[in-house]
Order: sequence, then C-alpha cells, then structure tokens
Amino acid sequence: MLKVLIVDDEEINRIMLAEMLREAGYADCIEAENGIKAIEKAREYKPDIVLLDVIMPGMSGIEAAPLLKATSPECHMPVLFITSLDDEESLVRCLECGGDDFISKPFEKVILKAKLAAHARSRRQSLEIKDKNRSLTYFQQEVERNHRIVEHIFDNALTHNSVEKSYFDLYSQPTTQFNGDLFLCEKSPSGGVYLFVGDFTSHGLASAIGAIPVAQSFSSMTKRGLAVEEIAYRLNALLYSLLPVDMFCVAAIIEFTQKGDQFTVWSGGLPRMALKTSDNSLRHTIDAQHMPLGILSNDEFEQTCQVFHAQAGDTLLMYTDGLMECQHPIHGLLGEEGIEAWFLAEASVSSDTLVKKATEYRGGLPPDDDLTVVQFSCRPFEFEIARNKRIEVPFTLSFHLRAGHIKQAKLIDHLMRIVNGVPGLAVIRSEIFTVLTELTNNAIEHGLLGMCSQMKAEPEGFIEYYELRAERLAKLTEGDIWIDISYPVKQNVTNTGQQGLLEIAVRDNGPGFTETTLKGADDQAFGRGLALVRELSEQVDITDGGNKTRVLLKV
Repeated sequence: MLKVLIVDDEEINRIMLAEMLREAGYADCIEAENGIKAIEKAREYKPDIVLLDVIMPGMSGIEAAPLLKATSPECHMPVLFITSLDDEESLVRCLECGGDDFISKPFEKVILKAKLAAHARSRRQSLEIKDKNRSLTYFQQEVERNHRIVEHIFDNALTHNSVEKSYFDLYSQPTTQFNGDLFLCEKSPSGGVYLFVGDFTSHGLASAIGAIPVAQSFSSMTKRGLAVEEIAYRLNALLYSLLPVDMFCVAAIIEFTQKGDQFTVWSGGLPRMALKTSDNSLRHTIDAQHMPLGILSNDEFEQTCQVFHAQAGDTLLMYTDGLMECQHPIHGLLGEEGIEAWFLAEASVSSDTLVKKATEYRGGLPPDDDLTVVQFSCRPFEFEIARNKRIEVPFTLSFHLRAGHIKQAKLIDHLMRIVNGVPGLAVIRSEIFTVLTELTNNAIEHGLLGMCSQMKAEPEGFIEYYELRAERLAKLTEGDIWIDISYPVKQNVTNTGQQGLLEIAVRDNGPGFTETTLKGADDQAFGRGLALVRELSEQVDITDGGNKTRVLLKV
C-alpha cells in the first residue's frame, strides 16, 4: 500500500485530505504541519507521494520541495502542491523547485483521486526500476568478480615464456576482455620449439574457455616430446569431448627443429601461412589440409602432417582470420593475397606493422574479431636441452604384426605407448614417431598391398590411392610385419659413430619394393617419405629386395 505524506499548516486541511485519501483507498497517511517537520517525517517514514502546501510559516512549500525530493534519491517521489494560487509565476516556481503537479483548493474528490492514481503509477514504476537497477548492479558486480577470477586463472594458466619473446614476433589483440585466439610456445626435448596457433569459434569468454585445457595438455605433451601428429590427435579428442557441437578450434600445430631450418605442420582451418626468403621472394605457401580441432571423432580425424624446409633468414608468417577478414569500403575483403602482398613488400615487416596496415585498410574502425599475428625468422634455437634421463641398459623391442593388427586404425599409437616407456627416448620421440610411421606405412602400402606412390602425383590420384589402399587393406587376410627397435646398434654400421645410435628395423613378407616405387607424390605432395626419413636419420638401408628398411637415429 502506498504511503502519503500530507503537509499543511492548517489542521482542518490535513484532516479533510486524510479523510478523502482513506475513502479513495489510501489509508496509510502521515501528517506534518510545516516544511521542517515534513522533511523529518519523510526521512523517518519514506513516503511514496507528498501533498505539499505552498504557503506555510517558517519554511514554505517551495523551499521544502527540493529537500523532500532529496530524501528519495534512488527513486522518483511525486510532490503535488496544494495551492489556491493561480498566477503563472507562482505555478512556474512550484514546478521549477521540484513539484510534479497541483491540487487546487477547495479540494475536488474526483480530481484528487485521479491525480493520486496517476502519480501512484509513476511511483510504482520507479520502485520497479529501482529494484531492477539493484538487481542489475548486483549482477554486474558478480560478473566483474567472476571475470577477475577467470582472468586470474587465465594469467596463471597461460604463461608466456622466454622462448616466445626471444624468437617470435607476436601481436595479439582481443576484441573483448578475453581472447578467443590462443598462442602457445614450448621447448621440445630435442632442442627445437613447438607452436600452437589457434582461434576458437566466436570471441570473448565463451570462446576462450577452451584455452586452459588445451594449454595444459599441450604443455604436458611437448615436454614428453610427442610428434605433431600425436599432439593434433589428442587435442582433437580433448576438444571433441569438451566443446558443444557449435564450437571448434581452427588451429595450426608446428614443430621446429633445433636448427630452425625444418618444421612439421598440422593445420586445420587456419589461414594460409607464408614462408619468404631473405630477398622477399615467396618460398612456400602452406594451406590448411584438415578440418578444425573438435569437429571430427577419433575415427574420422586425420593427423597427416606436412614437412617444410627453410634457410637461415627465411621468415614464416602465421595469423588468425581476424587479420585477413578486414573490410575496405571500396576494395572489399583484404584476404590472404592482400596480407602476403604486404608481407613480401619489405625485407622486415613486423607483426605490429601488419596490424597497423590492417587498421588503416579498415579506415580506423575496430576489428570484428580477435587478432593474432606471429612471425619467425628462421635461425637456430640456442638454449640448453634438458637431458635428465639416459638409456642406462641395452634393450630390444620386437613386434610381430599380423593382418589383424595391421588393420588397426591407430596402430602406431599402440606401438608408441610401449616405446615411450623406455627412459631416455623422450628427446627423440617425435623423430621415432615419424620414422616408425613412415616405415610401417611403406611396409603396409608398398610391401604388402603393392601400392605405387606415383598415383598420388595428382589430386584425383591422391584420393584414388587411399580409396584403393582402404579396399586392399580390408581384403588383407595374410601378411606379416616385424619391427625391431634396439639400443645400442650392434652390427653392420657404415656410420663411424656407433655410440648413441638407436636402430629401427621394419621388415615385411610381401613382394617388396624399391625406392623407384616410392618416387612421385611421396617426395612432393607433402614432403614426406624416405627423403624425410633420411633427413631425420644418421643412416638408412633398404635390403632384402625392399622387404627390410633399417634406420639409425642419434639419441
């Protein structure tokens, strides 16, 4: 029920008004005989509406009105002047001092009731707004508190290290408080560096929430020296299980060798990367080959990587789509071609410069999406390699794979779980994974299935190759592959230094193959094959008519 304060120096007027109000349904009335008393009563009882006489001894209604209004600073409190004055000047003064309406003497019940009902509505609306503002203020404070907590967690979970600052030119700009883009940089056990450049769907807190599990998992896997293929597979499985169906992470995972002149790339949906020479010519463009992380199930996911070579002084450019999606009012979308033109225009174009150019291209407007730009000037990484564990005793791991084993989708992952149990191999785990993958696939595809890599020379042939591979593998009922991994090397070593060499030998009982069988797409389409194995290894021998390949890796 609304509370009404009646202020009049004449008692008869207060009694008449109080009775009229009770008849109109306003039973909760407070009375005051002058302006000073009215202010005291207003502070004590918090009225909803004030009926205020204009002319009173001491403090007049015009003097009291603003002070009465001040007792309700958070909510509108209507003040209706009681007056017999009818000159314009007096009425204007009443409105200027804070009055909202007038009630003329002598009082008319119908007019009084109608005006009270109208101002009661405005009072109720004001009270509702006050409650909503209080709720919104509380909600805002809770949001700010939660943001501070999340920001604290992010700052501790996503720490930047000295490798990033020393070797990479990074620019990162979120459109909101939280960044949906993610840049991670970790040392590898072999002295190189792993990178993760990612862009979660949309931007803000919702898109950034996946960064913490990815960062923790990435850090753990890189410390163990996992291959890029393994990292991509496990991060995809993690995000597939965590993210809702309408969210995913566009990403590139890269591993640089210690010399900085070779890098392995898994790219899922990230804009085209560019590698330029020291004289500003384009050495490679690297298009994404896969779907983003978090979309495909484990069985559907493709973890094939690309391997590229660089020279000292080359520069690799990586960025998220917030950079290339800049719009010019006349020229339209900037695109990958526009960024590459800027990148190749000068010998040294910093990431910050590229972002400034993009801002000018947009006409100074803020970006619509988070921005991340990373550049690496190819050179050796110069930091100490942790070698806390050594291979203390000689060992040999032997595997005999039959047709049923060979058909398993994640065959290499099963083998690597066993290999990873040997202390001291973490430093070359990535190399072991790559060599084991290549040799086993060669034994399956060329040794047992009789496939020829020249089919992959054209895009159509590439698809046909893997369709035929799947068909022949499904029909495979007989066939054996033997894998032996041993340390140290025992015999038949043409390399002069036996000490510290790990031997991986893969043998099959198929028709065998020659290096000619492997020529074509194996060495061109994705930079893989025996050429890659030779670069990673100290020695490669193909014997027994192509049925056996033996590789020596330096530990």
